[in-house]
Parts: sequence; structure tokens; C-alpha cells
Amino acid sequence: MRKGLLVESEKLSEVGRYLRRTFELWGYREIFLPAIEEYSENLRKGTRFAYNNGFYVIKPDITSQILENIKEPPGRLKLYYISEVLDGGVRGQWQAGVEYIGGDVTKMAAEVILTAVTALEALGIDEFYVDVGSLRVWEEATEEIAEFRGEVYRALVRRNFEIIERLPISGEKKEELWELFNFWGKESGYRKLDRIVEAVNDERLFIDFGTVRPLPYYRDVLFEVYSPELGKPLGGGGEYTFKGKAAFGFAFDMGALSKLFKKKGDRNRKKLSGKPGEVFAEAKRLVRMGIPVEVE
Repeated sequence: MRKGLLVESEKLSEVGRYLRRTFELWGYREIFLPAIEEYSENLRKGTRFAYNNGFYVIKPDITSQILENIKEPPGRLKLYYISEVLDGGVRGQWQAGVEYIGGDVTKMAAEVILTAVTALEALGIDEFYVDVGSLRVWEEATEEIAEFRGEVYRALVRRNFEIIERLPISGEKKEELWELFNFWGKESGYRKLDRIVEAVNDERLFIDFGTVRPLPYYRDVLFEVYSPELGKPLGGGGEYTFKGKAAFGFAFDMGALSKLFKKKGDRNRKKLSGKPGEVFAEAKRLVRMGIPVEVE
């Protein structure tokens, strides 16, 4: 057994319990996906292997796996998951997230961001902030220099404007990109983002055009969640299209959450002791009533 596995498992289990409860309070239902899928170019991450003249993927990216499995979604679909995702080798990351398919983009974005916010609050994590950005704004800003769009996105992902500074483009265009790169505030003039910020109405949410998650299925609005206590995002998500329907989703890094989570314990758990027959009869009665028990 790996050293520390039980402690790590206990933390992930308790974090998962609070996340499940929050996701279900918002109306999402849990989906269970197979650990192994037939290989498809649409599946991201995961570890590939060959078996009996076929190619397969172990534990791929969950959003891409959901999109691969659901052939014809109903009018509206709200799902959540807790699963491990492999990075292409043997290392994995436990993720928890939601997918909202088939609604108005502004309302879906606001609800998904609020789901993330209330999930963190349920875990007792209050020191965090959410940055929301737009791919479309950058597409329009780089329309005249489309051949350098990949370099611009690389600069955004690395938060390194020097990459843009070295491009053979006009000083005027660099100034425009510099202003976008450093924009951070509550109102941007891009109505779609401004409406989302207004609907969420949380002081920890900001528009940050420097936030970009260039995944192949994202279409425009995206966001990331940060904590000043960690040097990496707690999670993030964005807008995509599925079978002609608008969709919005996000995923948490559960390992990051477990580092910030302060163990709460179950103070309402009833401790029982005494003769086995009497104790277990009482335990059964309480469990049937929904009261947690611990037989000492």
C-alpha cells in the first residue's frame, strides 16, 4: 500500500461528500463512466494502450468522454462526476465537476460559476477568486494577425507578454494587446461577460482577459478559480457546443481542494455503546431515520 494512501483517501472522500451535496442541491445528477474507452481522437488525456488488435484509452478527460458517449442529449442535461483522469502515463488527478447542456449561455455560466463558489464555501474555503475571460475577444483582437494567434495564446497561457513583444507586428497592435492582456475589473464593455458578472454578483468574481484555457472544445466564455494559498488553479471551465446545443462546464482539482480543506468531522454522529444486541438494534433504528451512528 502506498504510504499515506489512507490519509489521502479520507481527505478526498470527505471533500467529495461536500461536493456531491452541493452539486445535487443545484440540480445536477451524478454520471458514472467506464474506466476504459475505445480510442477516439475526440478523447483527451488518458493513457492509450493496444489490446486484441484494438486501441483503447484508460481514464480520459471526463468532458470529452461525456461528449463521446452521449449521442443525442435531451433538451436540457445537468450532470456531475467525481473521477480520476490519467495524464497519458501512470499518474492521475482526481477531478470533480459539472456539465450543463442545453440552456442560455449567460444563465448556464452564472449557475456553473455559482455552483463552484458555493461548493468551495461548503468546504470552508473562503479565500479564493474567480477570473472570467473570453476567447472571442482575443479572436477579434488577433483577426489582422491571425498567423501569430498561436503565439499570442502561448503568451496568455504562460502569462508572459514578452512573447508578444517579440512578434513582428505594429506598436499600435502591441499596445492594444497589452491593454487586453492586463485588463482586470468588474465591467469590460463586452456585454456577454458583464451580464455574467452582474448575474453572479460576488465580490470575488472579476473579468480578466488574460485568462485563457485554449482547449479545443471551448467556444468563448471561460473561467479559472484561484486561491492565494496555492500556486496553481483550483479548477476552471468554460463554454462549448454539443450537438448544436450550448453547454457550460467546469472541473475542480480535488488534490488542490484537499490541501485547503479543513476537516470538519461529523459532529452530529451518535456514538453508541453497550450490549451488541441492544446497540445494533438502536443503530439500525437511527440509521433508518437518517441519523449517522458510530458503534464503539
